[in-house]
Amino acid sequence: MSKELNYDDILDVIGPMGKYSVMVLILSCLTAFMSPMSTVEDVFVGHINPYRCVVPNCDNNSTQYNETFVQWAIPEGEQCVVNMRKNNETDQCEEDAFTNRTTTCSEWVYDTSMFTSTTVTDFDLTCEKAWLGPLAGSMYMVGMLLGAITIGDLADRFGRKMGILVSVILLGGGGVLSACSPNYIMFLIMRLFTGAGGVGLFQVTFVLAVEFIGAKWRTFCGIIIEVPFALGEAMTGVLAIFIREWRWLQVAVTAPAFLLIAYMWIMPESVRWLVSQGRKDDAIKIIKKAAKVNGVEVPKHLLEDTNMEISTIDGTISVASSKAELVKDDKSGNKPSKTVLDLLKTPNMRNRSLNMFYCWAVCTLVYYGLSSNSGNLGGNIFINFIATMLIEIPSYVFSYLVLDRMGRKGTLSFVLLLGGVACFVSGFIPEDIGWLIVTLSLVGKFGIAAAFAIVYVYSAEIFPTEYRSVGIGACSMCARVGGILAPFIASLAVTYKPLPLIVFGVLSIISGSLIVFLPETVGSELPQTLQESEDFGKDQPIWYFSCCDRRNQSSTEESGTAENL
Repeated sequence: MSKELNYDDILDVIGPMGKYSVMVLILSCLTAFMSPMSTVEDVFVGHINPYRCVVPNCDNNSTQYNETFVQWAIPEGEQCVVNMRKNNETDQCEEDAFTNRTTTCSEWVYDTSMFTSTTVTDFDLTCEKAWLGPLAGSMYMVGMLLGAITIGDLADRFGRKMGILVSVILLGGGGVLSACSPNYIMFLIMRLFTGAGGVGLFQVTFVLAVEFIGAKWRTFCGIIIEVPFALGEAMTGVLAIFIREWRWLQVAVTAPAFLLIAYMWIMPESVRWLVSQGRKDDAIKIIKKAAKVNGVEVPKHLLEDTNMEISTIDGTISVASSKAELVKDDKSGNKPSKTVLDLLKTPNMRNRSLNMFYCWAVCTLVYYGLSSNSGNLGGNIFINFIATMLIEIPSYVFSYLVLDRMGRKGTLSFVLLLGGVACFVSGFIPEDIGWLIVTLSLVGKFGIAAAFAIVYVYSAEIFPTEYRSVGIGACSMCARVGGILAPFIASLAVTYKPLPLIVFGVLSIISGSLIVFLPETVGSELPQTLQESEDFGKDQPIWYFSCCDRRNQSSTEESGTAENL
């Protein structure tokens, strides 16, 4: 009787975290470093340089933002109007040549002391058109939404390497073409393609790395790959220090993606995906190569006489819901079609689903909102930006260390409240205490980045196995809505500088408070059906936290010890 090719058994022989798997993880970390650089570039590419109206007959090609005649030609604090002349025919720029009556203008002079040019200066996104500025970030998020769906499906159908190739073309091509955009409409369209490529590149290589690693190491892999992600974000700030012209900065953060085309030759295809497609010979070639690199030999009985009608439990991870499937426990075969509406039919699952939808939207909105708002904090924009990105690294380490000890519910609620309170309080700190505002903003980013990492795991455990992909998919959709709104919330700083931080704080505090209504899942058997999820946690009071339950904490530690053994 033939048997199925079990890659997990093969991994036990060649090493679930051997040299070959580490090589794939390192290559994946390189893509994780490159993919987010374009996500946060709007802080610099779309920076709002101080501007004022052009004063007719006074300004010319050689005049600067700060000219002597500005103090009487432009009303104080105004950017969109200019004082009218007493005599339109005169070319005098003295104080007595102007009246107190104002008129709007159609040309502007920009302060280029920090950035030589930005999208705001090149496309005149000022005054009535100022609202178009944040649209670039929102279009990128729309691209991420579309890319997560389309490229994820493409990678599941045609292979992980094909998904990487398409992502590289979209990210690199979209980025370079956006740098060449003659108008803002083309720039926005290219930002959409860039967003699709960026999210596709990260998701596909993340899945590829996880599929080469044993189940024991998957959570570690999911956390460690976030480190180069944060470093890539910070690198955008480093590049911006040296490149002050937005078109060249755009090229610098996206064009290197073309180097990843080499992955078509140096990155192996996913063995699990090859097995699921019935490509036995290709899968065995990679397995033998991995064994050779790791210095072991695979027993012939694990490779021979295999049945290529591989079942759905071969370990293959869907790119569309990759992180959720780190805790996948699906042992069922073909299932009838499920919809998100099924999650809203019963009271407990309805409340929990809506709670999670809101939490995902808040995490994404505040995460990207704080990144965008780093340019509004005052002080050195480059240092603030880089620090805002690097603070994510300790937050991921914190999440990894305490997630099992404090429990999902307690940890998620804590970091959301921590970040929310920090953001809210910072909104009321006087501007002359800038260091404290920056510090509290960093605490806020620490909390929300940790929440972002935790909510993936927690959501996958809240939703039942048969609805896990549906639930995570709905959460991801809500997250993208939050991401689309994030640039506009950050732009509220133009109206009132502390307002974005106050909004971020309030939303995070509400979400952190709502999380206490969810059941704790750490150490529990994951629910399989909708009815099991509906009944799950009914015996837990609202104030139940696993970190306060010594019995649960002891069992968790014993489980961790056994796993390490």
